[in-house]
Amino acid sequence: MSRLFTFGCSFTKYTWPMWSDIFGLEFDHFENWGVSGAGNICIANRITECLVKNNITPDDIIVVQWSSHIRNDYHTFEYLTDGPDKEAGWKTKGSIFNYLNVKKYNKKWLDTFFDESSYAMLSLNAMYSTQLSLENTGCKWAMTSIGDFSKLGTDFTVDHASYAETPNHPVDLWEDKSLLLPYKDKIWNAKFNWVEPIGPFAWNRMDEMYWWENSEDSTDKELWCDPHPSLNLSIDWLYNKLKPALGLDNTKLTSQQLGWAKECALLKENTNNLDAFGELASTTLPNYKKSYRGY
Repeated sequence: MSRLFTFGCSFTKYTWPMWSDIFGLEFDHFENWGVSGAGNICIANRITECLVKNNITPDDIIVVQWSSHIRNDYHTFEYLTDGPDKEAGWKTKGSIFNYLNVKKYNKKWLDTFFDESSYAMLSLNAMYSTQLSLENTGCKWAMTSIGDFSKLGTDFTVDHASYAETPNHPVDLWEDKSLLLPYKDKIWNAKFNWVEPIGPFAWNRMDEMYWWENSEDSTDKELWCDPHPSLNLSIDWLYNKLKPALGLDNTKLTSQQLGWAKECALLKENTNNLDAFGELASTTLPNYKKSYRGY
């Protein structure tokens, strides 16, 4: 195969290899444009940047994983003088309601700028405009998401409390926000290649997820379930959902993919510390790259 380009949030690029990195081992050229914490505006803009910088051909494959509608992204080319987001590039800290964003998105900001229906509309606009752009390239492409977007996070059953992605009440986008109904058939049109959301696929098999210990200074000694798919679950989703949707052979893992699976199993046996596991994965897995890509 020739080139693979993948986009998304931490469900595409995380502390250990996701489906994207595993899939990338099968290609001559692979670019992972995923960014942890990315919202859909960031994802759509990074797709546009990639299309501008690359001459996409019918031989290429592009896979997009959409995230949550309650994330706010912004970008700077210059380093900021201080603060946690001083690095240049996309500022992506996940849900505007999570623990990382408490000071940035305070009550005054929320009362002034946040309207959930509008944020859902912005995500839908990003999805549809991206579909039109990808259609124009002639490449083979597919889309997925963390959960079923029409449920607006209510199917995030393994949402760590501090991530704050899950509403505390049932939601149906098309019933509760019926003003947005015209988007439904445009975006989830049968001709567009949507793949089963990766989150619920993994969360239905809790015993195969990764569980981590809390920080040393925490009084809670119980292990917590990381909502991101384990390497084996990522492989399973890739081979049983994504590759068939793209019309690709899914009968046999490559030797490198098998090697990654074996190595990650050994690493997990030796540690329940998330940071240690990620560091070991970065240094021991051949051809695994985690560097930031793009502006």
